Amino acid sequence: MKRAAVIAMVCAALLAGCAEKDEAEQANTPAPGASASAGGEPTLPTKLGDAAYPLTGLTWVKGDPVTISPGKVYVVEFWATWCPPCRDSIPHLTALQKKYEGRVTFIGVSQEPVDVVKPFVTAQAEQMDYTVAVDTTKKVGRGYMIAFGQGGIPHAFVVDGAGKVVWRGHPLEPIEPVLDQVLAGTYEVSG
Repeated sequence: MKRAAVIAMVCAALLAGCAEKDEAEQANTPAPGASASAGGEPTLPTKLGDAAYPLTGLTWVKGDPVTISPGKVYVVEFWATWCPPCRDSIPHLTALQKKYEGRVTFIGVSQEPVDVVKPFVTAQAEQMDYTVAVDTTKKVGRGYMIAFGQGGIPHAFVVDGAGKVVWRGHPLEPIEPVLDQVLAGTYEVSG
């Protein structure tokens, strides 16, 4: 087995343990595909092509707060400081942020405590040159990772100009062709 595959499996196992801890919290979250609750909770996406979950309740550690807005494209990536494949993807995401500057906004989202993420991001200032947030309420993680049945990190989601999740996968997968097509308006959602 390749080293990266083994590391990804370890990260997935660790994240699965964290998911069990969140099970009680999830009981109060609308099921995927459910309408907004009386409390105004957004509907969770259930498949590619559904509206992206809003980036609300995040603590912004680096960069300005981001709101998903029509006409703009986003890459929302879930990661953790303890995850070697996540750390391996940081320079790649930074290069992509520079390549698509002004056209695509990259946001790294961690569910770790702010006092863990902030010093890590500060130490990685030049290598991690994109917006970073902490999901202190864990709602955004539920709106992406859990809604799409994902337990392993790093995992990225592309949100198109219509505010819809159109692609998801490992951030080191060939994402540039997807972004190019999304920006050109020629990307067709599949799967």
